[in-house]
Amino acid sequence: MKQALIIIDLINDITGKHGLSNACHDQTAARNLIAATRETARQARQRDIPVVWVRVGFADDWHDIPAGSPMFQRAKEIGALKLSGSGCDWADGTDVQKEDVCFVKKGVSAFAGNDLLIWLRKAGIEHLVLAGVSTVMAIQSTARYAHDSGFYVSVAEDLCAAPTAELHQISLEMLRPMAAITPPPGWHNNLLSSAQ
Repeated sequence: MKQALIIIDLINDITGKHGLSNACHDQTAARNLIAATRETARQARQRDIPVVWVRVGFADDWHDIPAGSPMFQRAKEIGALKLSGSGCDWADGTDVQKEDVCFVKKGVSAFAGNDLLIWLRKAGIEHLVLAGVSTVMAIQSTARYAHDSGFYVSVAEDLCAAPTAELHQISLEMLRPMAAITPPPGWHNNLLSSAQ
């Protein structure tokens, strides 16, 4: 079964110490998320598994934010998540390679407002391994959409974070009917199979 590793929202505004929308910063740091994700991405490339980086970001005039979203209206008010600024740059310590695939999303789910679904279908991907932040928002939303789109979904527990450890665990429990939750540590070699 052909896999892809999907890494979501590891950007300065969300995970950085001085990010404008960084509720997940403390847990990202405590869980050593950036380094662990970087290593998993390296393992995936060695196994010829596509690494897909997805980040949220909007135009300077905010014409592309979801109009009815309180969360993104708040981002607009504080100037967060602007693609032209450093807040949407990949967080320090990430390692996006030229062979990796990158998408910008226009909402919570990794599939929002882009061609990720089309790319996955064309690439013949059947199994998505999800990593990133936040477990409460982007991971849940992406996992649910992927499930409903017919993909096998795994959530890499040790490569995700939420504003608190409790919210992280609650989110994972909510996803168990739709996704495999990979236990730490050492899941990487078993999950990221070379069998394509």
